[in-house]
Amino acid sequence: MYSEWSSLQEEIQSGKGNQSVLNNFPPGVGQEVASVVVRNIAANLSISAASDEPSNLKDDKDVKWTMEVLCFGLGLPLTEHDTINDCVKVYCEWLTALIIPKPCVPKPVIEDPNPYAQSILLHLLNLFKPRPQAGVDLVKRQALLCHRVLRAIESVAKESYMLTRATWESLLKFLLAATDSLLSPPTEKDDTGLSSYDIGDHLCERVLSVLFGIWIISCSKCFPSPSLWKTFHNMCLFWRHHEALVIQWHKINHALTSHLVRMMYGPGYPELLVCEDDMALIPSDISQECITQSWFRFLHILQNPVDLSKPMIIGGTQRFLQYALSSHDVVEPSQHECLQKLPVIFYKAMRGVSIMINAFLGLSQSVKEENLMAPQSTCKQTSATPVTPPGQRKMAKPMQVLAGTLTQRASSKPSHLLQKLHLPPTNNIQTHLCIDNQLPFSPSRPRCNSILHLFGAWLFDAALVGVKLHSLHAAPDKPNRTSSFLESLTSEQVNSDVLCDNTYESGRAEAVGTLCRMFSSHKTGEEILPIYFSRFYLCVYYGLQTDENVISGQVLVNILFNSCDLLRVDLTGVHILVPYFLSAIELVLVKSPDFKHCEHISYVELRKACIHLLLSMLCLPLHFKDLEIKDTLNSHFNIKSGLTFLSLKARTIDLLQKALSNETDSANTQMLLGGLMLLVQDLATCENAEENVMPVKDASSDRISHVKHDSAYSLFGHATSLVCNRLMASWKSELNTALAAMELLAGLAKVSIQPPNMLMCKRTVKWICDFIVYQCSRPAPSHSRDLHSMIVAAFKCLLLWLVEHSSLLYDKECLHYVLEVVELGISGSKSQGKVQESQNVKTKVDEKSKNVTPKNRASDPPKFKGEKQLMPASMRVKDAAEAVLTCIIDQVGAFPPPCGPESLFSLLDERTLLRYAKGSGLIENGSPFRYYVIDNSIVVGLLEQPLGSVEDPLPTVTALIRGPFGRHAWTMQLRHSPRCQKISTQANLNRPTPDNNVGIHHKVEHRYFPESIEKIPLTNADKSIPPMESLITDENQNDLEKLAGYIEKSISFEKEVSERVRWEKAATPYPNPLTECKPPKICPEYQTARLFLSHYGFLSLECLKEPSNSSVPPALVMLDTSNPAIFADLETLDHIPSRDNDTLHIFYVKSGQRTVTELLSNVVSSSKVQPQFLEFLHSLGWPVDVRKHAGWTGHISSSWRTTAPESVDVDDYQTNTGGSIYDGRQQVLYWADVTTEMAFVVPSPESYNQRITTPVNDSERSPTMSKNVASDSLVFKPKTLILESEKAGVPPKESPGSPSELNVPSTSATRTRRLGRQSATMAPEFKVFTIWLENFEDHDYVPTDEMINVASTGQEQIPGSNSGSSLRDREVYIIFIHALQNGLFRIHLHKCEKSQTKMSMAIPLVDGMLVSRRTLGTMVRQTAINICRRKRMDSEMYQPPHVRRKFKIQEIVNKYRVTLTEAEFYTSLFEKVPK
Repeated sequence: MYSEWSSLQEEIQSGKGNQSVLNNFPPGVGQEVASVVVRNIAANLSISAASDEPSNLKDDKDVKWTMEVLCFGLGLPLTEHDTINDCVKVYCEWLTALIIPKPCVPKPVIEDPNPYAQSILLHLLNLFKPRPQAGVDLVKRQALLCHRVLRAIESVAKESYMLTRATWESLLKFLLAATDSLLSPPTEKDDTGLSSYDIGDHLCERVLSVLFGIWIISCSKCFPSPSLWKTFHNMCLFWRHHEALVIQWHKINHALTSHLVRMMYGPGYPELLVCEDDMALIPSDISQECITQSWFRFLHILQNPVDLSKPMIIGGTQRFLQYALSSHDVVEPSQHECLQKLPVIFYKAMRGVSIMINAFLGLSQSVKEENLMAPQSTCKQTSATPVTPPGQRKMAKPMQVLAGTLTQRASSKPSHLLQKLHLPPTNNIQTHLCIDNQLPFSPSRPRCNSILHLFGAWLFDAALVGVKLHSLHAAPDKPNRTSSFLESLTSEQVNSDVLCDNTYESGRAEAVGTLCRMFSSHKTGEEILPIYFSRFYLCVYYGLQTDENVISGQVLVNILFNSCDLLRVDLTGVHILVPYFLSAIELVLVKSPDFKHCEHISYVELRKACIHLLLSMLCLPLHFKDLEIKDTLNSHFNIKSGLTFLSLKARTIDLLQKALSNETDSANTQMLLGGLMLLVQDLATCENAEENVMPVKDASSDRISHVKHDSAYSLFGHATSLVCNRLMASWKSELNTALAAMELLAGLAKVSIQPPNMLMCKRTVKWICDFIVYQCSRPAPSHSRDLHSMIVAAFKCLLLWLVEHSSLLYDKECLHYVLEVVELGISGSKSQGKVQESQNVKTKVDEKSKNVTPKNRASDPPKFKGEKQLMPASMRVKDAAEAVLTCIIDQVGAFPPPCGPESLFSLLDERTLLRYAKGSGLIENGSPFRYYVIDNSIVVGLLEQPLGSVEDPLPTVTALIRGPFGRHAWTMQLRHSPRCQKISTQANLNRPTPDNNVGIHHKVEHRYFPESIEKIPLTNADKSIPPMESLITDENQNDLEKLAGYIEKSISFEKEVSERVRWEKAATPYPNPLTECKPPKICPEYQTARLFLSHYGFLSLECLKEPSNSSVPPALVMLDTSNPAIFADLETLDHIPSRDNDTLHIFYVKSGQRTVTELLSNVVSSSKVQPQFLEFLHSLGWPVDVRKHAGWTGHISSSWRTTAPESVDVDDYQTNTGGSIYDGRQQVLYWADVTTEMAFVVPSPESYNQRITTPVNDSERSPTMSKNVASDSLVFKPKTLILESEKAGVPPKESPGSPSELNVPSTSATRTRRLGRQSATMAPEFKVFTIWLENFEDHDYVPTDEMINVASTGQEQIPGSNSGSSLRDREVYIIFIHALQNGLFRIHLHKCEKSQTKMSMAIPLVDGMLVSRRTLGTMVRQTAINICRRKRMDSEMYQPPHVRRKFKIQEIVNKYRVTLTEAEFYTSLFEKVPK
């Protein structure tokens, strides 16, 4: 830069201008003259005299003669301190002539101060000359005088407006000469080593600060000439052994950089905050051009800062050579004691460069907080570590110094350097860097090439300091320019026996860490010169060496910590570093590293950085497969050739599993769990796509032979076993980790493994049950909302496993486990405990809680439900357990149901059933349904009319059952014969033929008593009752005879009749038509509702009695169907789904787009989006037509209803769209399982325009319906509860709570429609977006607030308010997706939370993860579902769907219950209902 300009260094160092005429006389003469003259002049100065007296020096010759004396006096020995002090006083007063002259200043000086000032500056150089023979006290006095002179010169430079260019040049030359005389010699200490007798050591910081400060002032007022800049540049090379030089260099650099960045990129660019004292160095009136020129010149004022790591260069100056020749202790100049501080100086130099680069990258940081450039006392046993941008720091208090320690490897250092080595100091106050707090790069940052052009040469050289390059990498010939990268290292720099010298490890680590940050800031589509790529990869290669002889702990740690995004930014050829990164990550995550990592980078954060790198490599083996990794770095060593990405698969799987086994930090564990889910899903999907099916089981063994360790089958088993064991051992008390484990297990349940690993599935279900049992059995003080959230999540996970693997319930043991834990969740205890449980688990009762029955023993008989006291852990746990039990009964083995996964319950309702019923069902005759409520939780609607063309004259009843878990329709018949036998009214049953053969007739005399009684002799007691004959008298003899006659006549008559009847019977034909039994006529009408309730045991008196002292209604309650409002409430009940419904809105952002209208226009045509985007959409779910879809559609107005006939013409669909067809007007993408249904909506310009033009009070209207559509053209799904007979009345509403009836006149004044929709408290208000980015940097400019307006679902309104909550107050979770050039997809998660929450982001997706094409849709869908689940679980207002349905049923009971006595109830069963 200054090659064509001459240097003034020889002129300045010659010292000709500061020689006095008194030097030609003997020393004693000059000393005596100076003492007398100076004392007299000083006595007349205003600073010592009582009054200001004018100077006696009237003309120019007097002044010049006096100045000759003063010049000689300034050079006297320090023993003449008084004389030297008077000389300083005189010159300091005379210099005020350049500002505001005082009376004591001679008149010639006042009249023309510039020439005199130039001479004074030359004379003052004598004061700054070192006096080697002086003691420490005299040196300190000399330093005080120098400080005074420097203050006076500072005042002149800042305040004077009359300085000429010649004076400015003299002033700068003076400062250069004074600094050179003080700092060029090596620093000396006294014998104690505690203080210095070197004047340069006392004035080093001060003289440098004045030099740099006045130089920048000169740039503003009188820009220095190129010769002066070259002189400044050359002379700084002689001062580089002083730490203060590097500190002052960076102070001025940082202040100028702060101004330069603000000037180039505007005030909105992240600012480099510098302390006020440093910012004051820059004049306020300095021009922008001056700032630019000064910044570049000051940046290169030290030449190459990498030379600070080379003692041979720093100690190769003339002053060091002179000292070595004159000293008996120092043999080589490079062995001087002051050069032992070079590791500290080199580190601080690279640290300052790093701060400037961070400022250009847009990393907001504050230098004034850490004050890194402040001078610090060195310590022989301390060391420093490289530092990453302070904007990424997590601090407990303001920090003065950011430093750490990392032990140096003794085996890699020369012994003579280890004895007296000064390493970067550390401070007692420590801070730690945190990856989670890293600030993003500014989107408007400069390109990497621009920064590398400025700083690349320094950083590349510094990154290889102390490294012995392979012969393949070292240049054979030394180039002209100084470069440690290209020149072969000499024996003085690196010992031939040592492969890596870690003496300057701290500065090297800072340099390579800065390079990693710089290349990680690579923008989408940005080009970087190949030479920079090659040099960077080479630096990283040497830094990642893990061999014991070459490892550098600080360098390795800084590379790993600053390279989290290195594999995610489309760097050309970066994958050649994958094997080396993998080895370094194994050293940190699996092995116990034998080096001490940086103290300011905690071991947890280091592991987190390694996990980020690992997550970037998980998909590489299966993505690139057999692609060879070219080993262009390590060809010097004979490493096995042919290394492919697929060969790293087993190594990656093993590393992930071991890292998860060893990890103790919660956040790191969750990241690893997300990576494990990605790995299993990717491997299973890849194998299924390639039809890589496992071998079939051997018939004689349950084990599968020849299972590969890295197969999906094996990984599935190891993953479930590892997660379940860690869950029970370590994670059961940590909320977020336990939730992440449950999310992983839930995801594994849906992974398709061929063949299924049923043994591991059974074990997993058993582990989940054990987890629930353990959590429920914890003592009462441990129970909290977080604990119950873990139990609820476990129940949901268990439910998914049972649905996905329904064959598990065919296993008796597994079924017992599941039902036992369900019983525990519902009742709070088991009916019969196990011996092991009774021994290991002790029930602890809280003093404030109720008495709890002790746990049952295994030998005890089981307790039945009615005998147990219901005390669940919480109502949330009870509700979750009930959901599992209902799912076992309804869905396990039967999902999806016949109507598809879009609905878990029957689509039939009253309106549909009445279409096929035999009757008119007119509304004026009342409802044909009888409604009863069983156990205050199930609404049963009974229709006694037969359906369709049923010919069988049997009792038939149609039951429409509404419960907490949905609606079911059943038709039942009371049959006494199989269906194969047709029942008819013409049936004629033949009677069997009579058989007169009755066998042998025996004549037997019937007796009242046995014959033996006559043989028993009578006793006197028997004779106590006299016989009748003894009682006959003459008076009653006639009566007795008459009676006997009557008896004889009666006997004869009976015999005669009997004989006649016998003959008549014998003459009568068989069968007798008069006495023959005939079958009754078949009854065509039945009271089937009564039969149904009776047969199911609901008509007992116990079911109808009111419970005593309880507000709970009886077990069976009749509802009043005469109130039309009941149908509106039943419709509202049906609009409460049995599953959670979520919506994911998807946007596409092209490069540079900033407004929502631009974003929405992208999806109109397939030519405007990337092909991968359409493939991603179709992997999320399947398309459904909202006009005939029975499930959730993304908006409440179009959900659960149809607006078109079932036969929809597919030609009406849009074609060749970029996804806009799924905007909710015609179609959406839909996915559902047994617990959740999700709609994927791609907003389009049409849906956005229709949304913003729709009035606020009409927000519930379906976007597919026009206001002028006739109501009779609407075809509703069979989910609404409007009766068929009501079609002639008020047109049905489009959705519950819709205000459309305000515009339609009602024909019935008595019927009120109360169509409320789901309570807004069913879930917290939040949005989940997926945004596809063509340019990754655009994620900072996404118009989130405008997107929220597009992403309405109709569920945002808060009850009790006239309008919905503010859209901007809602929390937004965004999943950014960016397609890389290598075919993988980069994930970025962003969370806009308005309130703090205990729960972290859900998995499996992790911020920064790279996902393969085959798993992208599945991973995004699972993450969105898990985010919604966590948000609902964290909300105290959330209620599960079945709980809301249960409460709605109870509300219906309270409103429409008919209070009847038992007799009245029985009577009502026989009353007829309208047909």
